[in-house]
Amino acid sequence: MLKILLYGSTQERKILEDALQKPLRGKNISFDIHYLSNPQQLMKNYLLNSSYRLIVACLDGSTSYVIKDGCMPVSHVVTGTMSFPPTPEEIDEKLMRNPELASFYSHGEYTVTHRGLTHKIPYEEIDYLQSDNKKTIMHLTNGDTEIIQKGIGKVNAEINRKYFAKCCIGVIVNTRNIRKIHRLEKSSRIIELKSGAKVIMTEGYFKKFTDAYSMSVSKLADLKTLDD
Repeated sequence: MLKILLYGSTQERKILEDALQKPLRGKNISFDIHYLSNPQQLMKNYLLNSSYRLIVACLDGSTSYVIKDGCMPVSHVVTGTMSFPPTPEEIDEKLMRNPELASFYSHGEYTVTHRGLTHKIPYEEIDYLQSDNKKTIMHLTNGDTEIIQKGIGKVNAEINRKYFAKCCIGVIVNTRNIRKIHRLEKSSRIIELKSGAKVIMTEGYFKKFTDAYSMSVSKLADLKTLDD
């Protein structure tokens, strides 16, 4: 369980908690939130307390955060700032994608074998999968690609359907990495991924895709990613 400390006034802590709960639940992270308003206690007791892995505080009109490893109180920390209240994009980039918190959610991974070498790629690093004859091209969030020596049907059977959904013939996208879905015309839409990559979603796949998408994130309507 991820133990979190929120620091600030009663109103500030409520705003921070509301901002954090949705992305934490979206990652299926089990968390326990504690509250603090005393600055002396924050410095003396909590920054050195290894049981608190994430500290989020409202300081001087901005959001500061401290992420600590669980081995030693001060062996390694990641610090940074966000706006107040923090935006969903900031929380996703600076907290949810931070390697120090990765152990708290099971994001899954796909094993790629090429020329006898095997390595595992976390789902969160995969943007989309594209058919290439009898092979599959894996497009990563950093712009790189991996060639999988299997057809996309085989790959589709191996990946976790909770994270991936077909959007057109020969293309499967990571639903957790979608930034927005734009209407292109009546029969198709553009899926914009968090990395900036874009893929087409055709009309025939729209209903199945949105059904799968709504299962991968909480309260699809609240995300406001689908254009009217």
